[in-house]
Amino acid sequence: MLQKFWLKLALIITIPLMSLSLMAYMVDSGLRKSNHTALAEWNALFNAKINADLLILGSSRAAFHISPYILDTTLRLNSYNLGMSAWRFDMQWTRFKLYLEHNKAPKYIVHNVDLYGFAKRKNLVDYQQFLPYLNEPLLMNNLTGIKGEFNNFQKYMPMYKYANDWDLAWEGFKCYAGVPNVAHTNKYKGYQGNDIPWDNQFEKFKKKYPKGINYAIEKDVKVSFEEYLQFCQKKGIKVILVYAPEYFEVQPFYKNKNSFNILCQNAVNKYGCTFLDYTNDSLCFEKKWFYNSQHLNKKGAEVFSAKLAKDLKKLGVGR
Repeated sequence: MLQKFWLKLALIITIPLMSLSLMAYMVDSGLRKSNHTALAEWNALFNAKINADLLILGSSRAAFHISPYILDTTLRLNSYNLGMSAWRFDMQWTRFKLYLEHNKAPKYIVHNVDLYGFAKRKNLVDYQQFLPYLNEPLLMNNLTGIKGEFNNFQKYMPMYKYANDWDLAWEGFKCYAGVPNVAHTNKYKGYQGNDIPWDNQFEKFKKKYPKGINYAIEKDVKVSFEEYLQFCQKKGIKVILVYAPEYFEVQPFYKNKNSFNILCQNAVNKYGCTFLDYTNDSLCFEKKWFYNSQHLNKKGAEVFSAKLAKDLKKLGVGR
């Protein structure tokens, strides 16, 4: 009797686990082929479909500001935008490492750098983009030790990570089965222009920080930044650091701009980078080009991309 009990118990546990494991395999595999807006860039990266001559890195100020279409048209090369909204240099460096594992090295990197980008992110944001790739050690290293990090149930219990994302899981099932007309991204080679009006985020920022704000440059992130620049120098990858336009009224609120400028100047002197600083560009002085103090709207981004493309061409980038 006891032996039958344990056999039944083993079956009760094993069969559901096997079924869930099969479901998880199907969902993950399908999502890794999906063109879902949260996953398209990661999937292109892991499936070796980028292989860019020029790679664009950075935060949302890269993802929303620099159009590969405009760069490609002017420079006559193949560019791709791997900017990550809300994520900072440590994740950007990780994304580049993963890119190199699956794609050819670029000749050029246009890396938008931000004042706030040299301190590690303290919480998990836009988590859906990582769900099919929780088995990637390099990626998980960046997602460990932060608020809201993936727990062991999400990492190791089949399908548990999709408990709050059944629509995404269903997308994975459909992609796995080859069902047509599944979700499609509205981005072009990673770039997304935002055709939206001026919001009230800058007004909230001014109320929150009436005396300004000092963004930290953390020592270990600074060390990683130099490792990245040294790596690119050794590989013969030309790095162009870019500080994209921002609405001029926000600039007096920054208390660490001098430290940031020293960091960028060191990159120029020590690692042969070029630094294109658009702090005083004419775009910065007209609100019509922005939807908040940090982000250009679609028209502003396209005007900026055209300016950037011309400046890159002057540097000898392209054909």
